[in-house]
Amino acid sequence: MWGLDVVDAWFAGRPTENLELFGLTMVFWGRLGKSLLYLAGLTVILDLADPDKLRARGRQAIERTQRLLGQTRRKRQVARLVGIQEIAIGGFVQVVHRHGLFLVTRPPAAVPTRLRLDLDQYREFHSTVIAALPSKHDCQRPHGRHVCAQQFEYAVRQINDLIAEQLPADERDLILDVEASRTSIWPLLILPAVTFGGIGGARALSTSGSVGPWLFVGVLVVFLFTFAVFAFPETRPLTSAAAYRVWGALLSGYGGMLDQTRPLNLLRRVAAGLFVIGGLLDLLAS
Repeated sequence: MWGLDVVDAWFAGRPTENLELFGLTMVFWGRLGKSLLYLAGLTVILDLADPDKLRARGRQAIERTQRLLGQTRRKRQVARLVGIQEIAIGGFVQVVHRHGLFLVTRPPAAVPTRLRLDLDQYREFHSTVIAALPSKHDCQRPHGRHVCAQQFEYAVRQINDLIAEQLPADERDLILDVEASRTSIWPLLILPAVTFGGIGGARALSTSGSVGPWLFVGVLVVFLFTFAVFAFPETRPLTSAAAYRVWGALLSGYGGMLDQTRPLNLLRRVAAGLFVIGGLLDLLAS
């Protein structure tokens, strides 16, 4: 009664795992005791934290969030400049249905939007690129005005260099980042693996009883999140920004909580209580 049989068995050196305390097995109380001991140690570790440093790190995380969001906005602006390439390349090659790409030798009539060149400068650039194209491929047969893949890549590189010359260094890096995201093969490699892994894991977990549906939902959420990150590279800075924002808020909030509880020694009292209760339960269940 009231656990006296457990105490008697413990002092007598008999095992207590088959006994009950308040209607629950001693295995349960033993695990609860170990959990409380862990929380007691964790509370002591948290009490050693410096509130000022926590708040400073929280501010740094939030500032990093703002930088990431600002970089995302700038990347979107610079990504529009990449569209200049698609407009400018039309002045060099023309797509002919069922026949491929053909060279456009006539001088351009206008300068693409947002290129800071006058018409004469742009025509000079156009003629220079056109004149260099015949030597920019190693095809065995001449193909006249028909543009091969090597010549097309050369023209695109020249246009990209022209655009990059008119941008600050940081925006050039952003353009390279945007282009790398658009041409990256990692989504093509990772998405199938994530897809098959998510489907297989979800099917396996969905048959594991009452917990199955919740695990199925968890796997589905992780799959959708991974799909969004790899299929839409522009979401990566936003995801990082959100994570830093949450982390900064947690650090700042915890630093403020320490300032409020330390004058009353609340954390130390909580740790002492968890240690005493958890230790007794663990001893009784041992």
